[in-house]
Parts: sequence; C-alpha cells; structure tokens
Amino acid sequence: MSSEHKTASRILSFPVEVLHLVFELLSAELRALSLVNKELRTQVEPFLYANVQWLWQEAPSPPPITQLLRTISCRPHLAAYITNVHLDGMRIRGRNMAGSLPTTPISSSELTEYTAFVQGIGVPYSDRWIRELHQGTIDALLALLVAQLSNLRSLYLGPIFTKESQFVGMVLNSALCRPKTYRLPTFQYLRNVSFHRVVGTDGTKPKMSPRDRSKNTANVLPLFYLPNVQSMSVTVENPDVFTWPAAHFPEPSNLTSLDLTAVREAYLGDLLSVTPNLKTLRWAWYYDYGVEDDFVSPIVNLERVAAALCHVRSTLTDLTITADAPIGGNEQFYPAVKMEGSLHALNSFDELKRLRIPLAFLVGFVEDTTKRLQDVVPRNIEFLTITDELGLQNDGGDYNSDWPIYEWTDSAVLTLLRTWLEDWRSCTPHLRGISILFDYIEANSGEWPPGLEAPTHGSRCASWSLPRLNRMETRLVKLYHTSRATRPYGTEPP
Repeated sequence: MSSEHKTASRILSFPVEVLHLVFELLSAELRALSLVNKELRTQVEPFLYANVQWLWQEAPSPPPITQLLRTISCRPHLAAYITNVHLDGMRIRGRNMAGSLPTTPISSSELTEYTAFVQGIGVPYSDRWIRELHQGTIDALLALLVAQLSNLRSLYLGPIFTKESQFVGMVLNSALCRPKTYRLPTFQYLRNVSFHRVVGTDGTKPKMSPRDRSKNTANVLPLFYLPNVQSMSVTVENPDVFTWPAAHFPEPSNLTSLDLTAVREAYLGDLLSVTPNLKTLRWAWYYDYGVEDDFVSPIVNLERVAAALCHVRSTLTDLTITADAPIGGNEQFYPAVKMEGSLHALNSFDELKRLRIPLAFLVGFVEDTTKRLQDVVPRNIEFLTITDELGLQNDGGDYNSDWPIYEWTDSAVLTLLRTWLEDWRSCTPHLRGISILFDYIEANSGEWPPGLEAPTHGSRCASWSLPRLNRMETRLVKLYHTSRATRPYGTEPP
C-alpha cells in the first residue's frame, strides 16, 4: 500500500465528527482532498459543495453554471449539499448593463437531461423554459439550479443575475405560492435572501414609460412567502397594480430584517403590512428621472411614508431611510424634489432605538426655525444619524420654480440641534449619540462651534471628542464630512 493510501486510511479511522471539524478548516484544500479516494470524497463533498460563490467580471465569460449543472445531473445527491449561493459581479449602471446577457452553449446530451428534469417538475411554463435552455440563457440555467436546491439556507443574487430573472421568479412563484403542486423544493431552510436589480439609467436615454421597462415585482414578491425567512434585501419595482402572487397573504413571521430598494411610498405599506415581527428596516427612497409613471415621481409623500411605517411601529427598533434623485437625461442639474406632509407620527414609535434619516425628511427643504426635531424624533431614540441627502435638489436649472430649494444652512442646523438638546433629557431621555453626516459642510464658515468644525485638510471623514459648549450637549454629537464621490457605495464613516 502506498504511503498516500496509508495516510488516508489513518485519517478515515477518526470519528466522523472529528473529520467534519477538520474539513471545516480546509476550504482551500477540499477539492484536492476529495480526489484521494472514494471514502474521503464521501466525507468531504458536503463541505466542498456547501458554498457556491461566483463573481461574474467579464460579460463574454459567464460563470461556470453549466459545469455545476452537469455535475449535479450526473450525481443528483450533490445538490442537497449546497446551502449557500452567492452570485455577483459587474455592478455597472447604464450602457454596460444594457442589452441581453451573453448566452452559454449547452451540449445536446445535457439538453436532453435538462428537458427531462423540467418536464418532470410539471410546471405550465415548461415549454418556454426548455426553449430558453436551448438558447443557453443564464436566467433559464439559474432557474434550473435553484429548482434543485432543497437545503438552501442563503441566496444572494446580484444585479447582473437579476437583470433577466423571469424563470427564476416563476420557479420561486411555483414553489412558494403553490406549494406541493409541483415537484419543487419548499425552501424551508432558506433564511437569508438578497435579490437586487440595478435602478436608474445611464443618464443619456429619454424617459421610459412603464411599458418600456419590464418590472421585477412578480419575480420578488414570492420571496415573502418563504416559510422561515429571517433577513431579506430586495429591489421591488412599482407595478401598475399591486397584487400578491398567491391566493392568500404571505406570513413571514420570522422576518426581522428587511432592506427595500426602488419601491416607493405608494406600495411600501403593502409590503410592511405582512411583516408583524420586523425589527430592522432599511428603505431607499429613489426618484429616477428616466422613468415616467404614476409612482416614480419627484414628490415625497411623507404622510404616506408615516402610514406605511405604522404597520411596524410596535416592533421596529432600527430604521434607516436613504434618499437619492440623481441627475437624469442630459441635464446639468439635479431634478427638483418636493416634500409633502410630515413624519410627526415617528414621535410615537416607542420601540425605535436607532434612526438614520435625511434632514429633509424631518423638517423639509424650507429653513423654518419653528420646526423642532423633538416633534419628529422618536421619544426613546438612542442613536440618531442625520444626513443631507437631497441637499442639491432644486439648486439651479429651470425646475419647478414654485418648489422650495434646500435652504438649511449650517447655522440653521445648529439652531435645530440646540433647541432640541437644551431639553433632550425630558423629550428623548435615552439619547446616547447623534451623528451629523453631511457631504456638503460650510467649512471655515465659523458656524460650527469649537470641537464641531468641519475638517479642513481634505479628510474623507472625521469625528471629535466633544466638550460641552454654551447650552448645547455637544458631547453627544459627532460630525462627519464625507464625499459620496470618493466613498465606496454602501460604506459608512466610522
């Protein structure tokens, strides 16, 4: 017997539990280990196939999905080992994302096997699915993979993989909204889901009507029917008519963290109304100049936002609202945005401990010293972050001259803070910290008091150890000066 086989035999003499502990530490060497002999391969494969992670970096070279499908087709039990799928790549707006995705060739023998599998599922769209498989489209191939992942626990699909997601959406719909009707997994173990799509255009195209762009609503709403989902991050585009895809409302009672992009306030309440135990919500308000319909408008309806949030008032502890209305078309200025109503209802969100929100959502665009932060900020808040998002709207160009520009100067913001912090112990007694996250601070203007002045050496962000000054509790406050142009998307100051 060779020395390699002797070593393998000694390894296999250890208890299975010990082997599993060892294999968990050998992610880079698992494939080589699986080739030693059949016994080791049997022990190693559950770890080797547990995590599927692809980064699609070049358009002509799609990820090796056909190789994985070929392996699973020959050895179907391997699909049960796949628990985490993370597919990402090419986070590019506009022209580089335009057009259809490249296809991948599939051999006739593989097509025969895939056709038999799809027909065996029994879904009514099997003929369409098979035609797309013959074309080698990524959507049809990815749907074929998802349809075999009975033990999936985490699914992340980046924008390049959700750009065309019709068949993935239909598989999810069939499995989750019509359970036991077809031969599909129930996805009972799926806890974490991310399904994002690029929003916006490249800034050079004319406005699109609703018919010019397919919307992904039907593809993502089935995710709310996942029986045990805990965390979800999805792009939900605004349909002409909102309807749930099943005969009954979803009941994601285990869903505690939700990240929503693209959906506007008109439909925000429909989504939140079915999340009875939600604790963390991130909502990205977005206005796309290139889309013209009844929902994607430049008006922020704060009353509707408040009404939507009231669905989770008794459970929500952490709320983040971001806002973006980028330059559209061939314009030189940011589009006009208008605030209507107020978020005074937030004041009664007694469970809310952390809040990040644009200043404009709290007090509007008009500099009005009669407005008070304590009238909007939740009473039991512990950490508040205020941003200046939408601070460049209405600033230049011939946009809706009747709409107010963003008037809040640094001195006016300081007045707002002073008015609140002079009496913070009575109106927000649990307050522990405030962060002011502004991209555009009037540096060297002398407005910010000592210890709260904007950085003057071009640093990306800065924080201070703050003394008590005048009657303002500056020890609670941190001021950040940062440029979105240099800050990686999705990152925060320390």
